[in-house]
Amino acid sequence: MTSRTYGNLFFSSESGHWIIDKLEPHVALRFKQLFPRVPKHSSGPFNLNANVDTAADLQWFLKRYPLCVRGDDADLLEGHASAFYAEQAEAERILLPEWEPTIRPGLLPGERHRNYQLQALDFIDRVRQLLLVDDIGLGKTYEGLGVALLTNALPQIIVVEPHNQIQWIQKASSFINLRVHAAKGTRPYDLPNADIYIFKYTQLAGWVDVLTTGWLQSIVFDEIQNLRNGASSAKGQAASEIIQTIDIRVGLSATPLYNFGIEIFNIIDCFIKPGLLGSRQDFLREWCTDSDGRRGIVQDPDALGTYLRESLVFLRRTKADVGQEAKQVAPHIEWVEADQDGVKESEELAEQLAIRTLNSGFAEAGRAAREFDLRLRELTGIAKAKATAGYVRMLIETGTPVLLFGWHREVYRIWAKELADLNPLFYTGTESPTQKEKAKKDFIEGKSDLLIMSLRSGAGADGIQHRCSTAVFGEFDWSPEIHKQCIGRLDRDGQLYEVFAFYVATNFGSDPHLIDVLGLKAGQSRGIKDPGMKEKVYQADVNRIKNLARDYLKLRGCALPDVDALSNASNDGMELPAKDQLALI
Repeated sequence: MTSRTYGNLFFSSESGHWIIDKLEPHVALRFKQLFPRVPKHSSGPFNLNANVDTAADLQWFLKRYPLCVRGDDADLLEGHASAFYAEQAEAERILLPEWEPTIRPGLLPGERHRNYQLQALDFIDRVRQLLLVDDIGLGKTYEGLGVALLTNALPQIIVVEPHNQIQWIQKASSFINLRVHAAKGTRPYDLPNADIYIFKYTQLAGWVDVLTTGWLQSIVFDEIQNLRNGASSAKGQAASEIIQTIDIRVGLSATPLYNFGIEIFNIIDCFIKPGLLGSRQDFLREWCTDSDGRRGIVQDPDALGTYLRESLVFLRRTKADVGQEAKQVAPHIEWVEADQDGVKESEELAEQLAIRTLNSGFAEAGRAAREFDLRLRELTGIAKAKATAGYVRMLIETGTPVLLFGWHREVYRIWAKELADLNPLFYTGTESPTQKEKAKKDFIEGKSDLLIMSLRSGAGADGIQHRCSTAVFGEFDWSPEIHKQCIGRLDRDGQLYEVFAFYVATNFGSDPHLIDVLGLKAGQSRGIKDPGMKEKVYQADVNRIKNLARDYLKLRGCALPDVDALSNASNDGMELPAKDQLALI
């Protein structure tokens, strides 16, 4: 008896694609659901890239819906699928505890990679494209440098945050026996012969023509969350063009998501393995709760995290996985009274911005919301600045060096004045990379017990853990991953003591809302990074800036505008799209 078939499958040697033709309607519908890269409006024939991943998926589909396949094409499909399973099994075998990693020559005398770092390098050598999301402090810098030791990996480019270029040069010169050159400026010049070139993200756009000619063999993006918005910026566009001619692509970050799951799509699709997650619309439709892409919230972060691991594009090890003990203890929230006298001058402006946020047309409301969020968070920081300073003084006078985190210049000014006798050092957005490096060095050497750091200025900064184990947050960020990175400056290899994190909070201003909204973002990141790990689920607050505005006006005793009436009459009451929500500064 001849088994029933539902269409045809054949290989086109001319195009290098699998062609699926004459599918029955209900099978075509199912096929489009399982292969999201196929256009939903197409009635066939359908084309799929002839790679081992696709072959394994097609073979699986044929078990449910048999297709008519010629003998030679059936053999080719079987060969490709078998290669996929063999490759996956070999890659997974590398991650087993009993794996004996490859010792790679090329390090300076006395230097070595740890076993789990060598394991990661073996894995990268096998899969060639990877997002490495090891815990903060596990030595991703050394793993990034080790990529240069892989097969056919030279010359290599490493892309870093501006303030970390000096640190990367120092680590490379003391660790690896290869020629290293740090690029200077944004205007191209004749690069000297080197094995590793270290570029800043801010230099990529100026150098894109030089870096896309096919001479580079591997690329490492340090703190790849800098590219979480994809190719929408100059640096992102340049990076997406550069990777097209490079086979080995590695992204490093313990915190790849600052907000919602769409950021993981941007990173993987633009810079690691384009096409793995389909098009942007495919990803939004298949994975997200909001298919219009306003926020890109992933509906099931655990499922996405599992899929990325199964696709061999995502590797993460925690400190517990590699036998290290995390030093963090439960964070402490210190509630303080707001200093109303310190904010009186700015309250009237904040009140006007709050009214505009609730009572304006679409575009103006977006601008007002951004301004209001900035202003209210600054007011909140100012309102608790003196109390924060007093808390920091208490810690320092009892013999505890402190790493103090903030964001606004006016808050820094108050701290500098209140704590002037303690000789505070600064590592913020105002200082140059050289000045930041000097401040860090002086703090580590004990020239001051206080280092004031911007919430977003110190990603990847190393060495502070040898001097300090106490972090104080005088201001908060919308992203929970920023807080984790900040604590990670202290909880990393070399830390001898428990790491304490103190959050100085007030019931005034933005703090209560910030503490609430951080929960959803933490859930997105946790599910993708660590699928299966249980954490309390929070609901999205889709109008957070408007809620801030309403609460602020209530606190001030102001009448609230009738926004419901406005919403019914026009689009003014719509939720702001992602670009008009201040999720990030």
